[in-house]
Amino acid sequence: MQTHQPTRLDALSIVFALIAWSVSAFAVTEFKVSQYDGGHQIWFEAEAFDERSPNENYKLGDAENALKPTDGAFGDIVTNAGGSGWLLYRFDISIAKGSAGPWRFIGRVINPSNASDWLWVLGDDGDEIPQVAPAFIRPDHIIFENDAATWTWVWDGDFGADGGTINELKNGENVMMIWTRGSNLTDQYDVFTWADDPLYRATDDDYINAVDKDALYVDPTGKTAVVWGSLKRE
Repeated sequence: MQTHQPTRLDALSIVFALIAWSVSAFAVTEFKVSQYDGGHQIWFEAEAFDERSPNENYKLGDAENALKPTDGAFGDIVTNAGGSGWLLYRFDISIAKGSAGPWRFIGRVINPSNASDWLWVLGDDGDEIPQVAPAFIRPDHIIFENDAATWTWVWDGDFGADGGTINELKNGENVMMIWTRGSNLTDQYDVFTWADDPLYRATDDDYINAVDKDALYVDPTGKTAVVWGSLKRE
């Protein structure tokens, strides 16, 4: 397994970004950031979604007794317990010092029979969050169309092709939605990452060694000092 060497993060920039993020009412609240191979990455676990469709076809594996996570999962997982719907995530790339441009979506998943889904990104795929399923096109929006019998970081969307994995993200907060295509109880979604280097390939070690949000915490009142933690490592 390839291991990437992190570089020093610009602490002051992250402080300002976190202060801005802290006033957002709806955003993924548990995440990590990194700068591997000279790029920028933001990581969050699949169960950290902000919203899901009213029918709640996407369920937490352990917490909602939908499916026992396979050994090796980082916490709980999300699976499709039946039917069509969506998951929505809000995330801020500025916290990872990222900026607008093409980013790659990567997922740590188990998907033994390539039961894939669609990815929709606000701004790149439309200017308003859809209330009904958009007219998705293969391969433009397809993700996870690949066989992954064990935990695998899947960077491609359609059997080696980008598919829906490359998207134009905006500065600051972004919104992504996963819409049902063919996912079912054979699918387990564990961790997601966005990377601004299209050649970046995520690994378990990269996720483990990324800087946790708690290590970046800033109290906007100024009453709590920044806990730098692993920010100071080379």
